[in-house]
Amino acid sequence: MPIRKKIQIINILIILPSILFLTITLYNMTLNQVMERALRSSDHKLELITNTINTLFNNIENYSKLAIINKPYQSVLNSDGTDPQSLEDIQLMYVGLTSLVESSPYIDSVVIQSIQGNKTYYTNNLTNVTENNLSIYPGEQLIKAKGSAVWIETFQSPFLVNAQHINLLAVGRRIINISNGIPLGYIYINMDESKLSKLYGNDEEGISSKLMIINTNGTIISSNDPGLLQTTLDTEKLQMIFSNDNSSQIFDNGKEQTIISSKVLSKKDWRIVYEVPSKALMKDQWKITLFILGYGALGLLFALVLSIVFSNWITKPIVRLSRAMMAVGNGKLDTRSPITSKDEVGQLAYKFNDMVGEIQGLMDTVNQEEKQKRSLELRLMYSQIKPHFLYNTLETIRSMALMTKAHDISKVVKALGDFYRMSLNKGQELIPVIQEKKHLESYLYIQTIRYSHIDYIIDFDSQIENCRIPNMLLQPLVENSIQHGLREKQTGALCEISGFIETKDSVDVVCFVIKDNGKGMNEELLANIWHREQNQLDLSSFGIRNIQERIQLRYGPGYGISISSVIGSGVEVQLRIPLAFDKKGIPERSVKSS
Repeated sequence: MPIRKKIQIINILIILPSILFLTITLYNMTLNQVMERALRSSDHKLELITNTINTLFNNIENYSKLAIINKPYQSVLNSDGTDPQSLEDIQLMYVGLTSLVESSPYIDSVVIQSIQGNKTYYTNNLTNVTENNLSIYPGEQLIKAKGSAVWIETFQSPFLVNAQHINLLAVGRRIINISNGIPLGYIYINMDESKLSKLYGNDEEGISSKLMIINTNGTIISSNDPGLLQTTLDTEKLQMIFSNDNSSQIFDNGKEQTIISSKVLSKKDWRIVYEVPSKALMKDQWKITLFILGYGALGLLFALVLSIVFSNWITKPIVRLSRAMMAVGNGKLDTRSPITSKDEVGQLAYKFNDMVGEIQGLMDTVNQEEKQKRSLELRLMYSQIKPHFLYNTLETIRSMALMTKAHDISKVVKALGDFYRMSLNKGQELIPVIQEKKHLESYLYIQTIRYSHIDYIIDFDSQIENCRIPNMLLQPLVENSIQHGLREKQTGALCEISGFIETKDSVDVVCFVIKDNGKGMNEELLANIWHREQNQLDLSSFGIRNIQERIQLRYGPGYGISISSVIGSGVEVQLRIPLAFDKKGIPERSVKSS
């Protein structure tokens, strides 16, 4: 990666987290502020509604107090209704009930019932009022209250109100004779729940909030959503509401976050609850979020532009120096880097130019010395080997032997010439198996002339004749077999050399076996072949070690020599190398190195 890219990436890695951190911090700060503002707004709204409802409830209770000391009410409930004065009081009572309804738009109707329950008086908007219907009011609670107001939770009227059944809330009191304190009856002031819910006010368009009055059990007795009446809030919501009085909190049910505010009503163990989705109160948050994201994006873009500009300014001299170095590395030693500044890069360019000049001079000197050295090495090698002189000399000796009719000497000299000719092999490292076979035949012929009691058998599979193997691979092994196994055997000495294709781990390899029937070796001698120190090796073990190293350096540790022997029964050497053919159109077998 170019250094310019690295600088740009480093700048991005430094700037990007900073801008992201700043953006996230600003977003969280504004989110917390908006959330706090939403909680305060919810608290403020609920505070206003609570004060309004408390005022209304206080007014309704005050109306009930005035009613229980009303003289016509006292007179009618004390009399049996037969005297003319009672009839006049009854008329005054109905007038008072009507005026009581008209005194507040939230009072729907009024019912007065005698203590025995046999007399009932009510406003003219009620019909089908019977003693059984009035059992819905809790008489026992009114008695226990001893004249105090008792609020009755929402119920559906069993009687008709303006010819229909509606949901009512009521406040009841026991009417007591102001003269002697004897209970005379009960008064029930009914409130239409739908009118009460209008006190909650309307939210802004698009905000679906819930305003509710709940009892101690969490049952909803009034709500701006009629469908919630008489239902019960979730247990988790109730625990949160009752554990924190007069406070707003965020409730998360896993699907939606809502802000829940609750306050206790002053005249009852009821609570008013305001629940609104938090996203509705924070609908302007997306504008702030877009502004913050835009600020972060612009900041990042500005930082990237500055990073590119400054990285180019810094790295331009380095790039020029790098290109000059690449050109020099490709062999253009005449290249020089321009020097445009005196800073560190300028100093590097100056030293580079100076160094390239020195290298160019040294290269010329080294090339001249290398040419002279190679010339001397070639001359030395030719002077040491002189193969044609050797071949010509041997051919001269052979001709002289034929002239004197010494045919055996001629054959030996020819075999010796063939042996050395194939050994040198014009410097080739790999030869065909058939050539190695001729090499072995020349060597073994000479040895059988020298040791008449030694015989040999060479049996190579015809499939491997064109297989390529390293030069002089088998001759040192055959020489060890003769020198250390067969030379001292008096009669019947035999050396067998065979070659064939063998499958090893699903891979075809060439296997050569050199076997003799000499004196053999024990386990200690076999072990010493591989474990003696270099300076302790004799010539036989050195040849074996040399061949082993040649094979493993070329083909890997999975190939090489293995030796087995039995005292008195000879030695068997097995040599394995990969199967590889020459380029004469012979089909190749699969060859894999271990």
